[in-house]
Order: sequence, then C-alpha cells, then structure tokens
Amino acid sequence: MDSGSKLKRERATRATKPGLVLTIVSIGAGIVALDGTVVAVANPDIATSLQPTMSQLQWVTNAYLLVIAATLVIFGRAADRFSKRWFWLTGVTLFTVSSLLIALSPTVEWVIAWRGVQGLAGALIMPAGVGLLRASFQGAALSKAIAVWSGTTGLAAAAGPVIAGVLVETFGWHAVFLINVPIGIVVVAIGLRYLRDDRGEKKSERLDVLGAVLLAGAMASLVWGVLRAEHGSSGSSAWGWIAAAVVLAVAFIGWQGRAPAPLLDLAVFRNRTVIAASLLVVVAFFVLYGTIFFLTLYMQRIQDASAFQAGAGVLPMTAALAVASTLTGRIVARFGPKPPLLAGIIFVGVAAVGLSQLTVESSYHGLWPWLILMGAGIGAVAVASTDALVSSVPASLSSVAGGVQQTSSQLGGVVGTATLTTMVASSVGSSFRNQMASAGITDQSVIDQAMEETSRVSQGEVPAVTGASPETLESLAAAAQTTFVESMTSAMTISWVLAAAGIVLALLVKRPAGQSSSEPIVVAH
Repeated sequence: MDSGSKLKRERATRATKPGLVLTIVSIGAGIVALDGTVVAVANPDIATSLQPTMSQLQWVTNAYLLVIAATLVIFGRAADRFSKRWFWLTGVTLFTVSSLLIALSPTVEWVIAWRGVQGLAGALIMPAGVGLLRASFQGAALSKAIAVWSGTTGLAAAAGPVIAGVLVETFGWHAVFLINVPIGIVVVAIGLRYLRDDRGEKKSERLDVLGAVLLAGAMASLVWGVLRAEHGSSGSSAWGWIAAAVVLAVAFIGWQGRAPAPLLDLAVFRNRTVIAASLLVVVAFFVLYGTIFFLTLYMQRIQDASAFQAGAGVLPMTAALAVASTLTGRIVARFGPKPPLLAGIIFVGVAAVGLSQLTVESSYHGLWPWLILMGAGIGAVAVASTDALVSSVPASLSSVAGGVQQTSSQLGGVVGTATLTTMVASSVGSSFRNQMASAGITDQSVIDQAMEETSRVSQGEVPAVTGASPETLESLAAAAQTTFVESMTSAMTISWVLAAAGIVLALLVKRPAGQSSSEPIVVAH
C-alpha cells in the first residue's frame, strides 16, 4: 500500500468517530456560552480589583455579547463557503489566547478590549460547530447530536454563575477566564486530528463583503442603541442608533436580493418555522440572561449571600436545564420540535411570573421552584429551536442556521439585560424618594445625598451618606432594598409578557419534512 492510500485510510478512520466530534464541538460551544454569564458573579471581584466605573463594569459583559451578535451570521456563512473545520479551530485557539490575556490584564480597559476579541472568537466557533455536526450525523442521529450541542450551550450559560461562584471564592476573578486555557488546548489538539468538513463539498472563494458590512452594521447599531439607553443616554441618541439599525437592515435585505453570492439566502426565512424558532430563542434568552443578572444581585445584595452561595443558588436551574435538554432531544426525535417548544416557553413564562412576586423578605424557598421551572423551559427551547432551524434549511446552510440560532440567543441576552436594567434604573429614580418618605426619613441632606446615588440602588446597594444617625441609616437601607426589589420584580413582568407572546410563535412551528419517529439512526462516515 502506497503512502497516499495509507493517509486516506487513516483520515477515513479518524472521521468515523462522530461521538468524539460531538464531544469537542459541544465543549467549544459550552465555553462560549459559559463566558457570557460567569461575569455576573465575577463582577464584584473585578470591581474591587480593577476599580472600574459602573459603565466600564457593564462593558465587561456587553463587549463580549455585542461582538458575537454582530458577527455570528457572517462567520457562519464564511464557514459554509470555506472551511467549517478551520473556522472552528481558529475560533477555539483565539478564544483560548484571549481568555489568558483577559486574566493577565492590568486594567479594566484591557479586560474590555480582550473580551471583544473573545467575542469574535466565539462567533467563529458557534455556527461552524453546527456545520461540523451536520457533516458527521444524519437523520435522527443529527437531531440527537444537535440536542446534545444546544443543551450543552444552555447548560453552560445557566451553570456560569455556579462555576464562577466556586472559582471567584477560591481563586479570584482571574480564574473564571484561566479555566478556558487548558480546555481550549485539549479540544484544539483533538480537533486537529478528528474534525473534517463535508466530504465532497464544493468550496467557493466568493464572499458577500458588502452584505457582511451591512449586516454587522445593523446588528451592532441595534445592540449599541439598546446599550445607550441602558447607560442613561438621551432618548434621541438611543433611538437614533436603533433607527440606523433599521436602515442598514433594510439595505442588507435589498442587497441580498441582487447580490451574485448573497451572504444569507433569504429564502430560508420564507419558512415560518425559521422565523418563529428564531424569535422564540430571542424571548427565551431575554428572560434567561435578565433573570441571572438580577437574581445574582438579589441573592448577594438582598439575601446577603456570598459569591459561592449565589452561584450555588442557581444550581436548581442548571440541573433542570440539563435534564430537560436530554429529554427534549428524545421528544424532538419522536414528535418534532413543536411540543417541547410550546411546553418550554410556557414553563419560562410561568417561572417569570413566580419570580416577579419576590419581596425583600422572601427566602430561598420562594426562589428555587421557579428556577427549576425556568431551567426546564430554557433547556426545551434551546434544544428544540436548534433542531427546528437546522432541519428546516438545506445542508449547505447548516452553519448559517446555527449562526441564526446563536445570534438570536446573544441578541436576546444583551437586549434582555439592557432592557430590564434600563427599566429598573428608571423605576428606582422615581420611587426611591417615596420609599424614603414612607420609611420616615425627613433629613433633607440625607435625602439629597441618597438621590445622587440612585445608580447604586439600581444595583441593589445602599447609598453611602454622611451625617445620618444609625436609625436613619437603617431606614435608608430598608428603603433602598425595597426600592430595588420592587423595581426588579416590576421590570421582570415584561419577561412573562414576552413569554406569553412566545406561545403564539411556538404554535407556528412546523415539523420538518422527513422527520419521523420511525426514521433510522444514520451516522455519516
């Protein structure tokens, strides 16, 4: 046997390990999702270490989400046209390096900059991962593989606060990024040996550059507009960016109809399942990220939990998400994505209603049942929506479909956090003075000092004032906590309202043609 034949045989042998491909691709997706939520618990330690402003601290999260949201679909299309394998490997390598550099950053400005690079790497990893699964699995086996992949993504996002609590409490904030380094090195080493692109897939050197610029501009403008509103910018400034996003989106759609090699085949959106499933992901992750952001603050600032205790407090959600992801994969393979999507969004809505009833006096027993329901709902939606999207488009667009799903989840996360934060900040500004009056605080100097620090109240903290008696300080703390919790629960009503609208979207989802409970499990070799 000549060396060329031997090499071909060796490559074929490597490609017959779909289980290993699924494992490393899922791990890659997991670290991307994990780093979207670990900072919720790590932020207080980052603030103590690097002394950022509140705006800078929020950008530690937002820089990551903004870059991912703006570039996911672009990199998904590029991966389909060139090489899913090399896009994924490049992404994990860049993610590993940027994680190390974040941990070594001497200032918060460097943390924010490298978080942006880390987001770019995440956008390379996620859509290419879906395409790699499509190259290794077919039929019912593909549905199960996607269930594992998307379940890992949702599980990692929900587990972020848990893992961060342990690492921050033990080693400090640097550890939540350093943990990515050994993981990245291992999966890249395995990926170099076993990952492959679609056999016989035709590659094209053409890429729609103008479409990529228009789409990135539209996504970035939308997210930036929402974030400007979050940071208290004038309404005209925030709406100006959102209007720019609409104009760029319209231009993108118009160009895609004329482009010789369009970035995104808009024909996929003629399928109502693609639209409905994408919007359901936005709603689900809007609720998830907003809930995690505020509940970790609630547990640490109102219930006086440590970072570890706050992270551990989210465990019921994480466990429920893991169980739901596993069960949903089986349900989808047998009945299609609609039943779990419908059940999942109902669970999310009911959980949001329950969490909106929290008070300052609520114990953890008033929290964990709703976390279980929330985790089960998110797990069902994450798995079923990915299957609905990927199964509803041609194989040549599988990475784009994965990019659409992940773009939807990142958009939901950043818009959810920003929207709820803006609503809380607005509510705090109008109600804190009334709460101080109800608490019997009449000293005008104390009131004026406290009102200058409403931003601290919106984060669950008590304003620092001077010249007040111990009794007044106690009343001020009670007023601040009541204001925060009432503002938080009031803002969270938007979560269950959106979830209610999501029920209609779930009813629009169709079972992909050819998906059947009797379909044999086929693995591509």
